[in-house]
Amino acid sequence: MNTHSQRSFDDGSPLLAHAIRQLRELDSSSNVALTCEPSVEGVVSSVGLTYLARLPPSRVRLVRETGCQARLGEVIVQGLNPSWDETVVLARRVLVGFEQKQNREAVRRLVLACASDDPRMPETVHRFMRAGFSRSTLLVEDPADEVCHALNALARQVDNEREHMRQFVRFSRMADGSFMSVFRPNANVLPLTTGYFVQRLGNERFLIVDPLHHIATFYTPKQKRFGTVKLDQSGIDKLVARSDLADNEASIQALWQCFYERVGLPGRDASQRGYDLRTHWMPQRFWSELTELAVNVHEKTAPGVTRCRRITS
Repeated sequence: MNTHSQRSFDDGSPLLAHAIRQLRELDSSSNVALTCEPSVEGVVSSVGLTYLARLPPSRVRLVRETGCQARLGEVIVQGLNPSWDETVVLARRVLVGFEQKQNREAVRRLVLACASDDPRMPETVHRFMRAGFSRSTLLVEDPADEVCHALNALARQVDNEREHMRQFVRFSRMADGSFMSVFRPNANVLPLTTGYFVQRLGNERFLIVDPLHHIATFYTPKQKRFGTVKLDQSGIDKLVARSDLADNEASIQALWQCFYERVGLPGRDASQRGYDLRTHWMPQRFWSELTELAVNVHEKTAPGVTRCRRITS
């Protein structure tokens, strides 16, 4: 980031100017543990803040704001609030500068990595961006680089979780005519993947709830894009506990379960070969939300639907 960018941010935003001054006034012998929300805006804006405060990478470490533990000789400083407009503007400016210095693929992997639940993620992204800004060569084309390798590992894990979400989200028709799903990913991939469901269900209203990350995304055909909201525990509990299904939804779920059982191959229980393949390609942590495998669906049959039986010879 150049001097002009530093001056424009210092002069134009009292909030940023205060944060920058707070960091600059620290004793030069102190190391800094800069806390940030584990999101693109939170992490990238914190990286920009370290540049604006002229902190060398050897003196600063980015940490998640929850579960922060300072090391000996470190001073904990709170990062920028990602809901501030100034924070979003700063993050966008930093990403644009990083793409100009590196390339779009580097930014894509960086954005994926920021969705990781790994507690080391903020510092991994920080080191990756610092290295990218300081190099004239493309960092993503150097897989032997330790910093690049660490970020790529996070990006791959998040990308795999995005694929799991595309495969294993199951919607239920609710009484109000909308569709709803509950999904528990091991990364904050809901905002990165909902666009896929907008393309598939563009004429429908739907809601996807992620209880692990306390967020939900929603879409209506009148919207140009989906919306994402952060919820407290009580709000999440109310959504997950919804039972106002459409009148024929239980019958449709029972029919889907029958179809799944009839097209399946025998020998897939826990004591037989094939069960390990199922658990590999369809991880057990998703089974409770899968219509075809959920216990509550297996134990009941909707009114008017005959329970199917496997025909064996």
